Amino acid sequence: MASSKVSRRRFIGTSLATGLAGMVPWGATSGKTGTPEMDVGARKLTLRITGNSSDGYGVTVFCGATPIAQHNGGGEFSAIFQNEERSLEDRTENWRARAWTGDEAHITLDGECKLPNLNATVVARVQYEVITPQIVRKRIRFHQVDMYTLFWQVTNSLEPLEPPAKFWSFNQEDCQGGALREYYPVAGFRTKAGVTVGLLTDSGYRNHWSRIIRRDGKPLKPALLRIPDVNLNYVPRAGKPTVQQTFGEALVQSENQNASEVISLPAVPLWQKQGEVDLEERNGLTILSLKSTDAAVLIPFPAKDGEVYSLRLQYRSAQAFAMQLLDVDRDLHKLENVTLYDDRIPESPTGWSEFRTTAFFYSRQGSGGAIFISTPQSEQGDELKALGSPLQVEFRVFEVRRLSTHHQPYHRLEMDRPDEKTSFIFVDDQVPDTLRGYRLASQVRLADALGFRGGETEKILYADLMMLFWAAEPRGRTPMLAPSIWYSAAGEMYLRDSFFALAGIHNRELNEGVFDVWAANQGESGAINTLVEPNMANLERKANDSTPLWLMWALQNRDRFGTKLPLDKVRNAADYCLRTYDRNHDGTCWAQFVMGQLDVIRYPEGTSDICENQGMLAVTLRVIKALEISGVSDKISEDYIHKAEEAYRSYYDPRLKRVRPARHIADAIGFGEIFPEFLSLWLFKRKMLTDEMLVNHLDRIPVLMPRPDAPYPEVGGTVRPIFIGLTNQDQGWSYFTDTWHPMISNEHGATYANHNMDGIYYNGGSWMRIEISGYVAGKLHGWSKADNAIANRLWAETNISPDFPTSQEYLATDAAHPFFGYHRVFAWNSFVLQALEMAGMRKPELDPDAKPK
Repeated sequence: MASSKVSRRRFIGTSLATGLAGMVPWGATSGKTGTPEMDVGARKLTLRITGNSSDGYGVTVFCGATPIAQHNGGGEFSAIFQNEERSLEDRTENWRARAWTGDEAHITLDGECKLPNLNATVVARVQYEVITPQIVRKRIRFHQVDMYTLFWQVTNSLEPLEPPAKFWSFNQEDCQGGALREYYPVAGFRTKAGVTVGLLTDSGYRNHWSRIIRRDGKPLKPALLRIPDVNLNYVPRAGKPTVQQTFGEALVQSENQNASEVISLPAVPLWQKQGEVDLEERNGLTILSLKSTDAAVLIPFPAKDGEVYSLRLQYRSAQAFAMQLLDVDRDLHKLENVTLYDDRIPESPTGWSEFRTTAFFYSRQGSGGAIFISTPQSEQGDELKALGSPLQVEFRVFEVRRLSTHHQPYHRLEMDRPDEKTSFIFVDDQVPDTLRGYRLASQVRLADALGFRGGETEKILYADLMMLFWAAEPRGRTPMLAPSIWYSAAGEMYLRDSFFALAGIHNRELNEGVFDVWAANQGESGAINTLVEPNMANLERKANDSTPLWLMWALQNRDRFGTKLPLDKVRNAADYCLRTYDRNHDGTCWAQFVMGQLDVIRYPEGTSDICENQGMLAVTLRVIKALEISGVSDKISEDYIHKAEEAYRSYYDPRLKRVRPARHIADAIGFGEIFPEFLSLWLFKRKMLTDEMLVNHLDRIPVLMPRPDAPYPEVGGTVRPIFIGLTNQDQGWSYFTDTWHPMISNEHGATYANHNMDGIYYNGGSWMRIEISGYVAGKLHGWSKADNAIANRLWAETNISPDFPTSQEYLATDAAHPFFGYHRVFAWNSFVLQALEMAGMRKPELDPDAKPK
């Protein structure tokens, strides 16, 4: 204990030397410390009590001998409480504790929130703990036993003790303030001494926050009437410098919109044109003519963040057109598409139609907003088709209104059911003052805070995944997994993303909870839906890979966690698979879609031509047998499964020395063909393809994007494409074109015209999850290049696009087309963690939820 005493004296001495008013010497508390004394001399961060018994107590975080941050005003939180009918309200500002226990590594603050209007008392406890030399965990816990239910929200702030050099957030290296709905929820400040301080949140399924801002619809995606957690991260633009988190606050549209404000728009001649555009006013009409696919018009208006705007048009047009709401700078340059998707406005060739929608302007970096009218765009950012004639739109009404809204708490604090929020403060003096530096530090430090261990890319995958788990509904506790913030502004959850993301980690609660959501969403046919949403149904129960993957998930949950499965639903899903994919009862797969991530391609008459589908059937048959479903599994013999596996092997062409993607395709290669092999190895440790088949196939997928700074530059490249053409000329490979696009429709092929999509998405893009899965399968088949390929691909994920060291949807592989999609914090790549465990390159115990077997 001697070293502990020395450390304590040293800590007291340095703390008092700062001269910070109100510091309480250790031992001055009336109670005993809540934790044993410990040696904290090596810790970089320490905790210090401020205040006194009459004014209350708070905590200041020290970095070495320097006080670095505290809650706004030296308290610990601010909160709002309302009764069930919202007629009564009490507010607690900068709460301070009446008692404390602890030491420089752990402090517990206790006290009450007296609510005179509600005639109730909420017991509050705030706990601080230094959990790593650079991270402090803060927990705010509320408990009440006086009323059935209280609505509540809480704001946790981080205030610098000295004026900072700047603020930063995940999307802004020099944050100018306001509401921050960005790829990843984090913000902080940088001191004049170059120390970076950040405020992180625990996952949304534990802290019960959500990032849903709209509901789905066709063709509209309007703002929700009640939008949760609009100020989850906030930096004030003026006043006391601070970083804020607010949990449980909803923005609500008022029922009476008579007070909504009409926004004055500029005169038509002041609308800004882009490309070939004609604008004229005639007989009370505004006539807009877009003469090229890149033509557009911008209409500026005075937008503010945290507000909802309605748009109403009366129009006439022979073709559909698109509308976006933009955050723009003073020169009307686009900073962000606030609507995320286009609102595609349908054609109205004969008469006048009315279009109405609402949009939430969630964040503003620029000086205002703009309405952007253009030709419809595809998700990949390229025109769906060339304009055969000018797109002409006539408007007789063009109205924008600022809707009346108010904020209210929505979290529920029920009688004798405590609730808790967890935040993390990280302090680091080694973070470069760059967007990459702040993004990298935020993700790595969150993984550290959550107890996850591994390499840098592994930590990024885990941290990004945790920030994509939200509460599915404001009043519920059902967890949902968003594929990305861009996809799931409407709360969309996809089966494929859920399965692969959760299979990569060892969290039993999430694996069982999200699995059960999909079980509940099963259709009468037994098929599992492809996606589920909270505010509007989106039905895609179809012959893709959703139902087979759900059965694999059932098997994994049973074997990993001892999960008690919903046997009736498992039986119905198994019957659906056998009835649908093995419809001729001959072990040959028939389906109307690709049973993989390219399931947007439809075969209305069905097809038995696709390699990946055949491999998926073989694996699914073995999964159904392993599930031991009475009256179903025992009808599937080993010989029958072998027959399906032999059909899968028959796609290997010994002359070409590669697995064909389809019977009729000899000039393309990809990872989809060998993914069923990986699944078989993962689920059953069973090879379906021979070593020669898999090694030869991997050797013939071209390696792209050479980088001298990669871990293994001698390999000749850092990534391999998910799907690409093979030729007998020049380099031996080629991206697809509008006339050469195997496995997809002519409509999709049109996007490849003029090399618009070279190296993008499925045209040669590099997809981490399926790529590393292929490398791991290769390693288990003896492929000597596996380790180097895995190391290079892990490195590429966070270095090819240097400003985005995040989990990506895909990496673009043509330097001339550096479009990496809109999904820059992506969920399903966490499956790579499981693949690395299979390869012996990662241990399960590095996951904080792994349990010893």
